[in-house]
Amino acid sequence: MKLKRIAKSAVTAMAMATVVLGLNAGTASAATYVSVWGAEGRYDNNPGNGAASWIWVYTGDNSEARLTYILNDGSRRELTATGTYSSATASLNQDVRTIQVCTNFPTPVCSAWS
Repeated sequence: MKLKRIAKSAVTAMAMATVVLGLNAGTASAATYVSVWGAEGRYDNNPGNGAASWIWVYTGDNSEARLTYILNDGSRRELTATGTYSSATASLNQDVRTIQVCTNFPTPVCSAWS
């Protein structure tokens, strides 16, 4: 009888652990990525750092890259990285709706909105 209770308790504990781990595993999100001519941009609306969203822009072998982003409230903003192989990041207080990265090398060019 004691063995059945111990086995039942162990099964219950494992079931609870599975539920808790399953819930935690689904909280992270993948970042959205865009690129053009070596310049890159990303945003993540669930970065895990306490901010509503996080953005990043990287110049690659370009002298400058500009990440244009639109927030959920409709406002349009920019984050710029200057200098070859440099980057810039920002944590934001609201979610990002879409991004586009642009560079001026060899001619001005922008990625599609994503």
